[in-house]
This record gives sequence, C-alpha cells and structure tokens, in this order.
Amino acid sequence: MVNNFDWLTKITWTDGIVAVAIFLLFFLAGKLFSKYFLKLTSKIAKLNKSQVDDALFSAFRRPVLFILLMTGIYLSLSYLPLPSDWKTVLSLLYKSAATFSIGWGFFLFSDAIGIFFNRMGDRFDLQFNNIIIPFLSKLARFIVIVLTFALILEQWNYHVTGLITGLGIGGLAIAMAAKDTLSNLFGGFVIITDTPFTIGDLIQTGTVEGTVEDINFRSTRIRTPEQALVTVPNSTLANQPIINLSKMEKRRISLNIQLDLETTNEQLTACIGRVRRLLSGDSQILSDGLMVYLDQITSSSKNLMVQFFIPTTQYEEWLKMKEKYNLAILSILENEGIELAKAFSQTIPESDRNKSKKTLGIPVKPASEEKSLTDTIQLRSRE
Repeated sequence: MVNNFDWLTKITWTDGIVAVAIFLLFFLAGKLFSKYFLKLTSKIAKLNKSQVDDALFSAFRRPVLFILLMTGIYLSLSYLPLPSDWKTVLSLLYKSAATFSIGWGFFLFSDAIGIFFNRMGDRFDLQFNNIIIPFLSKLARFIVIVLTFALILEQWNYHVTGLITGLGIGGLAIAMAAKDTLSNLFGGFVIITDTPFTIGDLIQTGTVEGTVEDINFRSTRIRTPEQALVTVPNSTLANQPIINLSKMEKRRISLNIQLDLETTNEQLTACIGRVRRLLSGDSQILSDGLMVYLDQITSSSKNLMVQFFIPTTQYEEWLKMKEKYNLAILSILENEGIELAKAFSQTIPESDRNKSKKTLGIPVKPASEEKSLTDTIQLRSRE
C-alpha cells in the first residue's frame, strides 16, 4: 500500500514551500504557546483563585504543544499530492496522535485529584482518608491508559470486545495467572473501604511493624523502625489482624524491678508508698491503670511491679518518659537503702561433686593422684 512513491515526482516547488511554511507556522505557534502559556495560565489561575484550574493548565501544556506539532505535520503532508491510501494512513496516525495527546493530558491531570477532593471536603465539610486520594489517583491513571489504548485500537478497526472474546483458552490462562493480582486488587479495596489504617499510621501486622508509606493496586509499603521498606501484598494484609498503634489514645509503661532478697518489709512498704505518691502526683500520668505492687517473691529476688499509662502514642516520647521514671524509681531505691537483686553463682563442695559422680557410676580418683598427674604435666611442660 505504501510502496508506491510515484507521488514524490509530482511535488512542485510551490507545493514543497507551502508544506514547509505550514509546518513552520505550527512549529512557531508551539514555541510561542510554550513561552507565553505559563504566564497566561498563571494570570487566569490568580483571577479564579483555583488550584484545579492551575493543575489543569499545567497538565495539558505539553500535550497541547505535542498536538500542535502533529497538526503542523499532518496539514503540511496533506497539502502534498499524496495517494488516497497514504492519506488514509496519515489521517489514522493523526487521529491516534490526537487521542494520545488527550489521554496524556488526563493522565497528568489525575495527579490533581487530591486537590479536587480537598476542595470538595472544604465546601461540603467532608473528610477524606489520606489513603483514598493516592489510590483513586492511581486508579484514574489506569482507567485513562486503558481507555486511550482502546480508543486507538478502535480507530485502527481493532475492536477490543472482539479481541477479548477471541482470547478463548488464552484468556482463561491469563485469568488464572492474574488470580493473585486480582486478589491483591480486591484486598486493596477492602483496606480502603474498611480503613484500618491510613498513610502515615504506625501499624503492626504479622511479623511486620512500621509506618505505612504507600498503598497501590498490588501491595502496601511499610517502613520499619530499622528504615527497611517492606512490601506486603494487599491480599495478605487484608486477611491478617492489624494493630494500628497510631490509634492508641494512651500508651502503657510497665516496669519489673527485681529487688535484693535482703530487703526488709519496712523498706518495701516505704518504697512502694513513695513510688505510688510519685506517680499519682504527676500530671503526665493518667490516673486509671496505675498499679504499684510487690508482684513476686522468688529464690533470687523480690519483684516490684510498676505499671501506668501516659497520654502519648509517640514512640520516642514513650522512651523518654520511661527513662524519666526509671531514674526516679532508682533514686527512691537509693534513698531507702534498697539494692537490686544480684546474679549469684553456686559453689558445689568437693564432697558433693564426688557423691554425684558415684551416683552416676563415674570413677573418682583420689586427690593425691590428681595432684600427681598435674605435677607430671607441669614437669613435662617445663622440659
């Protein structure tokens, strides 16, 4: 169809000059558009005071420039004496370029969907979850890509419905291969509709704990305290218990203090009373859940349990408060003359060890023989 180049010999100088002039005209229009477009749109945006208009103009700046150049090429070539089949192909290419340009503009404009939802929320007093806006933006991009591709195929007489129907067994295989992708997609919808967390929340699920950074069609990205980025499939996340640590209204501090066995009852009573007065008189500690008790008495220590809640969920603030009250309790122990429990080692007498060996059937050498063997080894080492 396109192998016939006889039309090139029919082009006159006038045709060539006019075709080049048409292209240069649109090329110059594109340059002027690119140079003055931002200034014009910024003035319009200031008059309207709307971020949506500004985002719309910014998104379609490059697509409009692209279609101006394609229009210049199309009109300049159309002016030439092209065969009918060449004109048909050229017309299809121009339509495809125009469709692509429009899709490109809406693809870039989908980033501004957050501005639209924020404006709607301000106008109608609505609140949108932070996780919905990025997800809808990605969904809008996906829809724009699919529609643009389908429209271009339709222009070239490739019917999308016919292609899908004609896949047959191949379509079944693709559907089976995409089973995990679909389950992750539905898992993402479950997370968004149920909203167990949002972007920026600190969550714990399974073996993963960290801050949610992003959610897309397939997975959710979580930044752990070690700054590692963990990607969890949405289907896995939707089927696991999720603990949203950011939704806690308060956080517990639990201390288990092991005291020396020599601590007297008078010292324990005075210490427990002072710790209770310290904590109950502190405005940073919530009154409910405050417990200070002698919890356990073991063969090595007397265990003092201290438990209370503070009105913060920030991990670093929680550590600072925990350090503060650890130091305060240590100061009380020093004032009361109470020592912490010490780790001790038990020494087994020689006679008890020999008895154990005899019980197990292990021969026991006299101490004199062991001493003689030691002397022999030392003598040989000297030689």
